Amino acid sequence: MPKLNPGKIEVELKAWADDLNGLRKKVEKIAKLKEEIIQEDIYFAFANTKGYQKQRFRLRKCGMQSIVTVKLEGKACPGVEANREFEFEVSDPEGFKVFCQQFGFRVLISKKKIVRKYLYLPAKKEFYRPSKDGVIIELNQVEGLGDFIEIEAMVDHPRQIRPASRFLKSLLKKLGVPASQIEPTPYTELLYKKLFA
Repeated sequence: MPKLNPGKIEVELKAWADDLNGLRKKVEKIAKLKEEIIQEDIYFAFANTKGYQKQRFRLRKCGMQSIVTVKLEGKACPGVEANREFEFEVSDPEGFKVFCQQFGFRVLISKKKIVRKYLYLPAKKEFYRPSKDGVIIELNQVEGLGDFIEIEAMVDHPRQIRPASRFLKSLLKKLGVPASQIEPTPYTELLYKKLFA
């Protein structure tokens, strides 16, 4: 049955990774590999709009599962995103695409990335404790763009966004990635500019 989980706020940052293999070795010293997956995303926007649109939603295919996601942007620290996510599963992704195009939406852009996903559990002495789910670290190869590291934590309340943001930046620094490599622009916008600008 389709599921909707609006309760959590996703706080995340991403940065360019110059040496993905070297970064992987550092990550694997502190975090446990959860999975290696391929994510194929299609983003939809209103058909009566032109150019890149920030108002959009995503259909993600990952293995046999297809998930629709819409993000409501919140305020965070510079270089960090904070979004409340609404998601549900669809059993017929091809049918969903037809539905979208028939009812006033267009394909904005597609994205494919190879993801190595790790779970990091901060020590008690660290200044920020995320939810019991821990912190997710992803090493991503984004087709058409390059290599990235993403770090994300889930929080329950907007007042937790700022400490979570500071923690993510400190973890990035711990992994040897300089703050200058943080990329605040969404993947979709980077891809759109590269393909259509």
